[in-house]
Amino acid sequence: MAKLSKKKQDVLIDEEKKRLLDIFKDIPDSKIKVAMNLIERVAFMKVTLEILEDDIKTRGPTYLFQNGSQKMKVENPSQKSYNTMINRFTTAHEKLLNLLPKENGEIVYVTSEVTEEVDDFEKF
Repeated sequence: MAKLSKKKQDVLIDEEKKRLLDIFKDIPDSKIKVAMNLIERVAFMKVTLEILEDDIKTRGPTYLFQNGSQKMKVENPSQKSYNTMINRFTTAHEKLLNLLPKENGEIVYVTSEVTEEVDDFEKF
C-alpha cells in the first residue's frame, strides 16, 4: 500500500467502520456511545497500521542514515510508530470486544460468517 491520499484513507476508514459496526451491532444501547468512539479509533488505527506496515516492508525496519561523513543504521520512524500503535490498537480492540454481550460468562461475537466463542485461552 503506497502513500495514500487523505480521501483514499477516509474511504478505507469508512469501510472499516462499516465492517466493525456490522460485527458489533449487538452491543447494548447503554454502551453504544463508547463503542462508536472505539470503532472510529480502531478503524483509523487499522488503516494507519497497514500504511506503516507497507513502509516497513518497503524500506525495512532500519536504514542507513548518512550525516556528512558519518554513516549509521537507524530505526525506520515507521517501525517506531507501528510498535507504539499496534499496542494501542490491541488494547482498543480488546475494550471493544469487552462491550459485547456475554452469554454464560463468555464473550460471544458474530462475524459475517460464523459465531465464535472466546475460549479460556483467549480470555486470558
